[in-house]
Amino acid sequence: MNAIPNQRHLYMGTFEAEAYWRDAQLASLPALPDRASSAIVAAMDELLFSFCQPGDALLTRYAISPVHRQYIAQLGFHPAVNERDLTDGMERAGNVSSASVFELLGSRKADAGEGFPQLEGCVLSPFAGLPHVEEAARAWGITLHQPPLETIRKVNAKTYSSDLKRSLGLRNPGYIVTSFADVAEAGRKLLRDGSFLIKDDFGVSGKGNLHITSTQMLDRIVSYLRGQERKGKQVLFLLEPFQEKERDFSCQFTIGDDGSVDILSVQWLANTQFSYRESLSPDGAFLERLEREGYFSLMQDVGRQLYQDGYYGDVCIDSMTLRGGKLEPIIEINARKSMSLIKHQLDTFLAGKNMRGTLTNYSLSHDGSLSYEELLEGLKGEGLLFTGEREEGIMPLGANTLYVNTGGRDGENKIVGHTSTPSRNANGRGGRSSAKQVRVSGISAGAGDGGSEGNGVGKPDLNGNKETAGSERARGKGRLYLELVAASDEDKMRLTTKLERFLAEHHLTVLN
Repeated sequence: MNAIPNQRHLYMGTFEAEAYWRDAQLASLPALPDRASSAIVAAMDELLFSFCQPGDALLTRYAISPVHRQYIAQLGFHPAVNERDLTDGMERAGNVSSASVFELLGSRKADAGEGFPQLEGCVLSPFAGLPHVEEAARAWGITLHQPPLETIRKVNAKTYSSDLKRSLGLRNPGYIVTSFADVAEAGRKLLRDGSFLIKDDFGVSGKGNLHITSTQMLDRIVSYLRGQERKGKQVLFLLEPFQEKERDFSCQFTIGDDGSVDILSVQWLANTQFSYRESLSPDGAFLERLEREGYFSLMQDVGRQLYQDGYYGDVCIDSMTLRGGKLEPIIEINARKSMSLIKHQLDTFLAGKNMRGTLTNYSLSHDGSLSYEELLEGLKGEGLLFTGEREEGIMPLGANTLYVNTGGRDGENKIVGHTSTPSRNANGRGGRSSAKQVRVSGISAGAGDGGSEGNGVGKPDLNGNKETAGSERARGKGRLYLELVAASDEDKMRLTTKLERFLAEHHLTVLN
């Protein structure tokens, strides 16, 4: 939704916004870094094309594949885009910047805008408000229309959601803990009635959540936090009883400048280990139940409270139904855009064609030898590719998330200093790999470990095995986001089966 109608909008953003809101002085929960997944998340901003209206601009961390630009143009999406990576010249092997897209954009003005669309006068519509937005806006003449950053940060904290649930009289607001001793005390209380969750104040996408099932687990976490606290870190977590859920769902709404709350959609969610998997449209009976049980009235109350606390813009409320039938209306508040809001945008697009779809993704292990162009051509040849003229099919939503860890950036890379080299696949097909391999550390983004740099040195695959000189290309992890356009569950299952057979035949191994 355009916050200011009848004006060009600029869509851009970094999807794991929580990492930029989080105070570096906060203690953290133990977690294994996943450099490949971080690189994929950094490339997800290409999905924002779904918001673009005629005349709008879309800037992405990595320039969108020309092949994908041509595909979405055939569907009716024609955003003005950057033809150069925002990271051009800023990220070097072994020392990748953790800068958000806004920090990167602010530092690009010295390039005199070469390879960038006209941005002056555009109204920024970000995935989420982040630091360095104001600097980027000043540099490029972009119009801002968003609350102060500190307000955005405040309302996105898990502790804010907990306090709001308590003020609204909802059950299970949880325990806010500010020391390792608090964690030990509150954790033991919760374990008397069952297991519980420890939530980082700015955890996201399966990170920053721990399911504690025993006193032994609790003691290990308390010891881990004690060590951080002694080093000067501040403990701040939310502890909540673990609830046996039946189904996740979310509600998307916007808060206007005047405080009006406009509910846009409800989406069922399929999650895996707290991580997003897909969004589906609920049936009418479920929506009637939500209306009957006062859910939408509660969402209006939440929106009004957010507005009173200084926030306006996009909101996604995570909710769930529990085994036994109860409704848990607020799990947490995400005051930003969301995957389910992207699903709503695609729903709106398909509704104009009297079609419906499911937003989903496949995590894939592959070597990058099948180019994106070949992928689309292959899907088309199998009668699977959605073209806008067929009543069903697979609508790929981006290319960069699939190739970012295989050295592949399908289509010519227009960055100065980045030359494209053909695939080393024996049959000469397909993908192009960037000669410049970018490493990923922490929340930063770039190409991952996969793919060869052509120097004959063995590279580890996803399982830690090394590629020897002259052997097959090393495999990396990618993710294919897509909309499954199908009229019924049976049609969806048929498309899914054909798609997974196609992926297997082209040596893309499904990981999720």
